[in-house]
Amino acid sequence: MPSDSNRCCTRRSLLGAASLFLAPAGAGSRAGLWASSTGQAPPGAGKLAESRKKKRVFSCPAPRLEDFRRFAGQAAQLGATHVVISDLPKSRWQWELDRSDPYPNWGMLMPTLFKIIVPPELKPFLPADYADKNLAIIKSRVALLKELGLQAAFSGKEPAWLPEAVYRAHPDWRGPRCEHPRRARKPYYAPCIDRPEVLRLYRQAIAELCRHAPIESFSFLTNDSGGGICWSVSLYPGQNGPSWCQSRSYASRVVGFLSAIQAGARDAGLEADVSLYYGSGVISQTEVNSVLPSLEPGQSINQQTREGRQPYRTIGYTFYDNGVGPVLGIPQVGRIAEQLDLAQRDAAAHASFSFALPEWPCYLPLIRTYRQKPPAGILGQMQAIRALAAELAGEAHADAFMEILLRIDRAVQIVRSIGPDPVLLVGTVNQRWLTRPLVPFPMELTSEEKDYYRRFQFQANSEEEAADLMNLQGFEMINGYSGSLLAAGWLEQALGLLRAAAEDLGRMPAPANKGEASDFLVGLAPRVKALIACCRNAKNVIQYQDILDRTDYRRPPREQNIYPMDGDQLLREIQIVTRQEIDNTSELISLLESTRVPLLETATVAEEEDIFLFGPDLAEQLRKKADTMLRHQLDVHRLYRRRQG
Repeated sequence: MPSDSNRCCTRRSLLGAASLFLAPAGAGSRAGLWASSTGQAPPGAGKLAESRKKKRVFSCPAPRLEDFRRFAGQAAQLGATHVVISDLPKSRWQWELDRSDPYPNWGMLMPTLFKIIVPPELKPFLPADYADKNLAIIKSRVALLKELGLQAAFSGKEPAWLPEAVYRAHPDWRGPRCEHPRRARKPYYAPCIDRPEVLRLYRQAIAELCRHAPIESFSFLTNDSGGGICWSVSLYPGQNGPSWCQSRSYASRVVGFLSAIQAGARDAGLEADVSLYYGSGVISQTEVNSVLPSLEPGQSINQQTREGRQPYRTIGYTFYDNGVGPVLGIPQVGRIAEQLDLAQRDAAAHASFSFALPEWPCYLPLIRTYRQKPPAGILGQMQAIRALAAELAGEAHADAFMEILLRIDRAVQIVRSIGPDPVLLVGTVNQRWLTRPLVPFPMELTSEEKDYYRRFQFQANSEEEAADLMNLQGFEMINGYSGSLLAAGWLEQALGLLRAAAEDLGRMPAPANKGEASDFLVGLAPRVKALIACCRNAKNVIQYQDILDRTDYRRPPREQNIYPMDGDQLLREIQIVTRQEIDNTSELISLLESTRVPLLETATVAEEEDIFLFGPDLAEQLRKKADTMLRHQLDVHRLYRRRQG
């Protein structure tokens, strides 16, 4: 896969592990370290039948305890059995080690075990105060779940990179390089899980965590976001690791790690199931298949158990796969209804529900409807969406509102199809398309003109690559005239649907009742307009860079005083796109400042802005962008012949 992926976001910190339950743990549990060759029933086998009861795991980023309380209460009403508790504040200290390297922005989004429980051997190298705060958050959430009769689940990333100082003190612990080589300025190493002493650290951390928080379901992303397993084919730098463990069976390595997690839970008196999921897994199916026959009960990898079952069906999506980048509150009812339909048909699988916001009235009625088992297939999906529209907008307006919801859904799915990485995330946010000016000579911008966005632009290799609008984290997802033509065409299709939805929303009557449903309806129109602005921005940026790529910078234009004379075709194209983006930026500023509903994901304070999160002064940054574009709009005359007419 071209980029770090399959991650989740919090409302204000953008990313927390709650939504990562796309790769939940496998059904059932048993003592993972029990040698299968004994032929005997393992310890704890009596609990196996009970643990195989159908689970309904709910996850949602909830920065505050009151947000978590509200969401957990809703989950309980919808039949939840478990709620993910591991959505935690970003580990910004990882980025602070070297702010010149953007790569830790992926890793700091996600929880790891040693960010919560710091073993004694790691205390000199990891911030204990940060871990203590995380443990306190988890304990408060577990207490709340106990009141509701719900169980806790954990989702994170392992094995995760540790600071270089750890390996200088313990050279034998140094495992694989796990950074993306086109996104990082230096190497990052995960610990070697072939080392018994490293597995002991994990087992002790799990045991300590489970003593504070009884967790019996663990899910870990791996080979992604600054994490990885020795000698995996899916590591971003390629297969690598210590030479001493190269010949060891990969299956033994993975099962040994999963078993250590289960053993740690058992030390705390619990029987846990545990799963691994490859973020960069498109090249690893053969490797995964080699592991499956060796998995113990309660273990799964890439959503497969030893028996080949898919243990969980997922309903919802993480921030990485939401398709709308920074825009908040955009419903995708068709996508959710289809996921619910598939989950309903799979009677053996558990269900994992991933929400983007604690308040999500658009999806709760859909889940309630599917708990009543409507007809399967596309007919059932449309009936469920029609019932949702009637509940939100009233029977008299149900058909019209259903059409609005389906238009929005179709538009989002078109945008999601543009590339292997979500363009409204890796472009709009990570490369700061939304806030950086479109100018023909970006390398000439002064610090005052560019620092506000350049400090938060994900680009590791060079300033030249950073200046290329299409260089998305070291990868040119859209390239050349044909690529620009296709991407712009898809975006224009999506924009047509979104404009129609916005117009129809403007004709909808104001909600008669107050409450979450009313707030959702009131906020939907400006949020759709914000999505329109982001899609227009993406289209303009893609076309702008394509024009520059078709420009010969080596030859200054040869102009003549011949009247009348048209300017260059490229000049006309770039002037049109420049004006469109200036106008689009002005419209977005007006929308942000005239709407009380939160439209885009932003930090609450300036200190929290990072590569995945716009600052709270977003409108001011947009003004700076527009001013810079206006100031430099005639720089194009250094590249193209002007019009004489």
